[in-house]
Amino acid sequence: MEWLEFNRWSQEVQKRLALQAARLHEVSQSLPKPTVTAAQAYHLQAMLRRQPSTNPWGHPNAER
Repeated sequence: MEWLEFNRWSQEVQKRLALQAARLHEVSQSLPKPTVTAAQAYHLQAMLRRQPSTNPWGHPNAER
């Protein structure tokens, strides 16, 4: 299979990508900022340790 060379986007695609990027930026500015405290992180880590570890791919224990 030959590699296709890609020179550049068409002007229409460039405009649409720029518009999408502007929309995403605008939406991202209004999202609430997540805050995680050290206590919350410790609690999550302790909770995960209580759960049995899973190994759905069958790798040896040393690879987990």
